[in-house]
Amino acid sequence: MRLSQILRRTHTRIAVTAVAVASVLLLIAGLLAQRTITQNNLDLMARSLLYNVEAALIFGDQGDAAQSLKRMVQNEDVAEAMVWDAQGQVFAQWVAPEALPCRCGTQLARVLGVKVAQQDVLSHGHVVGRIGVVSSGRGLLGFLLWALLALGLCVAASMVVAHIVSRRMHRHIVQPLQELGRVARAVHCDRAMGLRVRSADIDELQELGEHFNALLDELEARQQHLQQENMALEHQASHDALTGVFNRAYFELRLMSALRHAGQTQGRLAVLFMDLNRFKEVNDTYGHGMGDVLLIAVAQRIQAQVRDADLVARLGGDEFVVLLLEPRSEAAVQHVLHKIATAVSKPLPCDGGLVLQPSISIGMAMYPEHGQSMEALMEAADTAMYAVKQKANPGGLRFQSMSMRGDRGCGADS
Repeated sequence: MRLSQILRRTHTRIAVTAVAVASVLLLIAGLLAQRTITQNNLDLMARSLLYNVEAALIFGDQGDAAQSLKRMVQNEDVAEAMVWDAQGQVFAQWVAPEALPCRCGTQLARVLGVKVAQQDVLSHGHVVGRIGVVSSGRGLLGFLLWALLALGLCVAASMVVAHIVSRRMHRHIVQPLQELGRVARAVHCDRAMGLRVRSADIDELQELGEHFNALLDELEARQQHLQQENMALEHQASHDALTGVFNRAYFELRLMSALRHAGQTQGRLAVLFMDLNRFKEVNDTYGHGMGDVLLIAVAQRIQAQVRDADLVARLGGDEFVVLLLEPRSEAAVQHVLHKIATAVSKPLPCDGGLVLQPSISIGMAMYPEHGQSMEALMEAADTAMYAVKQKANPGGLRFQSMSMRGDRGCGADS
C-alpha cells in the first residue's frame, strides 16, 4: 500500500472517529437534557390538568373531564392522559390519535427514563382521584433524528476536510519522499548519477534530501574515477605501452573476428607483417632509449598511412602488423604497403643532432587467397616478410637494413 493511501485513510479515520465520538457525546448530553425538559414539561402538564379536572372528578362528570383532557393535551407532547377515580377505575382517558403505530417516541422516552407524570386529586384533604400523563416522545424523537442528521453532515464534512488535509500533507511529505524514491530508482536502474533531489518544505525531509544528494555526489565522483580507471585498464589491456598502437592480444582477437565476418559475407582481408631492419644495432650502438624513440616514430608513421577502420599493432620487439579490412584489390594493398615503406624510410632526427635512417621489410598475405585462418595468414605474411628481407635491395623502396648517421660519424652499411 502506498504512503499516500495510508496517510489519506489515517486522516479520514482520525477525522471521522473524532467527529463521531464528539457527536455521540454531544448527542447523549443533548438527549439527557431533552429528557429532563420533557419530564419537567410532563409534570407541569399533569399539575395543570389537576386544576381542570378536579371539579369534574368531584361531581362525577366524565364528559367534562374528557373534554378537559382533550383540550389541554391534544397539542402537547402527550401520548396518553388518564384520570382515575378514588377506586382506581378509569374515569376519563385521552389517547393521541396521531401516535405512530410503533410508538417509537413513547419507547424512546421510556428507554431514556421519562416517567409517567402522576398527580393525586385532593378534596378537603382526601384523595378523590389521580391523573397520569404519558409522554409521546415526539420532541425526543425529533431531537434524535436531527442530531443523527447533524452527525452525518459532520462526518461527511470531516471526511472532506481530512481529504484536503491529506492532499496538503501529500504535497509536503509524500511528494518529497516520492521524489527521493524516483531519484533512487533512476540511479539504481538507469545509473542516472546526475539526478538530484529537489528541496522540501519540511526541515527533516530537506535534511534527508541534502544528505542523499551528498551521497549521490560522492557516488558520482567514485563512478567517474572507476570509469577512468577502467578506461585506463582497458587501454593497457589492448594497447602497447611504448608505442600506443594495439598489442598482440587485441590484434589476434580483432583478426579472428574479422575472419568470421569475412567468412560469412565473402569479404576480403589483408595482413601486413613488418620487421625493422638492423634494429638490434640501434640498441647496441645508441642504447635502448634511442631504440624506443625509433619504435615510437615507426608506429606513428605506420598509423598515419592506414585508414581509421584498419588496425595497427606491435607484436613485440621491432615487429609490427597491419590488418586491412575490405581492401578493394591486391593492388590497393600493394599501394598501402609502398606508402608505409616510404613513410618509415624517411630520416628520423633525434636529440644531439643524431639522424636515424630506418628501413622496414613488409610481407603481405590476403584472405582467402593465402590462408583462411589466423595462423595461416600470419604464417604466410611472416614468410613473405622474410623473403623480402633476404632479397630486398638496400637502395630500393623496401629497405632491408637501417643505416644510422649523426654527428658522431656512426654509420652502417646497408
